[in-house]
Amino acid sequence: MSTDKHAGNVTLLRTGCVTLIIALVLAWCLTFTKLVKVPFMVELFAHSDKLLSSHLDFLMMSMLLFGIYASKIPLPKFIQYPMAIGSITNPGLFLVAAILGSDLNPVLMLLVVISFSLTTFGYGMAAIQLLRFSLR
Repeated sequence: MSTDKHAGNVTLLRTGCVTLIIALVLAWCLTFTKLVKVPFMVELFAHSDKLLSSHLDFLMMSMLLFGIYASKIPLPKFIQYPMAIGSITNPGLFLVAAILGSDLNPVLMLLVVISFSLTTFGYGMAAIQLLRFSLR
């Protein structure tokens, strides 16, 4: 087992902190959009359902990252980096949709496919690694 106090997974911890901070900021954006109805915020986030999806997805990614980090099971960088990138880009694309609407152009759709693929690979491989570790 690794002697690193983070089990080599500090990337997951740092990304979890970033995604949680973003989720907290988006909670305020939701408040100013849905509850207080600040005109600028209502106009900026015309698709507040997507803003809520982004907020919840950032929270979910934070929990997943913190949970996997807390397992202290070392994961290789080729698993950690897709998890980190996907944990920011997936909910980030919901945020883009909250601002631009659901009609994403082909470039953004390509980014969605790449982001979902990275996230699926990273979290899927992490789940396999953790399962294998639990069977030892």
